[in-house]
Amino acid sequence: MAKKNVKKMMGVLSGVFAHTGHLSKEEAMEMAGMDKAEFKDVYDKAANVVKKLESYDTAAEKYDKFSEHLWEELQEYVKKFGPFGV
Repeated sequence: MAKKNVKKMMGVLSGVFAHTGHLSKEEAMEMAGMDKAEFKDVYDKAANVVKKLESYDTAAEKYDKFSEHLWEELQEYVKKFGPFGV
C-alpha cells in the first residue's frame, strides 16, 4: 500500500511539471510508473495545483504557495502513512 501511495504522490508532482510544459505528459507518466488510466486521477490533482498557482501575479508568490497547494493535493496519500504525515 505504501508503494502505491508514493507512486501517486510522484504522479502528482510529475504531473505539475507536465501541466507547466517542463515535461510531456508521457514523460510524467513514465516517471511515476503509471499507465494512462492510473495517471488520470493524479494528473487532475496536478491541474488543481497549477490552476491555483495561476491566480498569483508574481513568480515569488507562486514559489511561496507551490508547496502549500501541492500539499493540499497530496494529503489523502500522506495520511495513509500514519501520524507522521499529518
